[in-house]
This record gives sequence, structure tokens and C-alpha cells, in this order.
Amino acid sequence: MAERRYRKFTAEQKLEIVIAGLRSGNVQEVCRSNDISSALFYSWRDQVLEAGKERLAGKDEREGQAELKKQVARLERTLGKKTYELELAGNFLRELE
Repeated sequence: MAERRYRKFTAEQKLEIVIAGLRSGNVQEVCRSNDISSALFYSWRDQVLEAGKERLAGKDEREGQAELKKQVARLERTLGKKTYELELAGNFLRELE
């Protein structure tokens, strides 16, 4: 079996391919001409659209997202502490047996 070689695409190349697919409406042809799978094209397209959505978000939306990220971090720390406390309690109970 031949060793599979993966090509590396720059961000600019990926963007150009996605734009070409969106403009032409013929994704299969763009994929064929660039020797990529349609799954890879759609993955890049989704990344481009998500990045665009984040970039175009208003100040309030960005601040809301930042606050949500802080809240998630706080919850993760709390979960970590509680997990540790349960582990300690379990160890303590095992020692009592």
C-alpha cells in the first residue's frame, strides 16, 4: 500500500477555493480541479462562514460571547473542585472500612 501524502494549504488558498466554489455553484468541479474531497471543501466552507459570523458580530454579541466563555471557565473550575472533593471523600470512606 502506498504511503498517503497530505498536501498543506495556506489559509489564503483555502479561502480562494471556498470562494471559487461559492461563486461557481459547482462545488464538485472546484473540488476536482483542486484535487480535494467535497467533505474537505464543506469543512473549510463551514469554518469560513463561522469565522465571518464571529468577525461581523456586533460589540454586544462579542461581549456576550466573552462573558459566556468566562462563565464556562468558572463552571469548569467548580466542577474540577467538586470532583476532587468527591475523590477525597471516597478515599476517606474506603479508609474507614
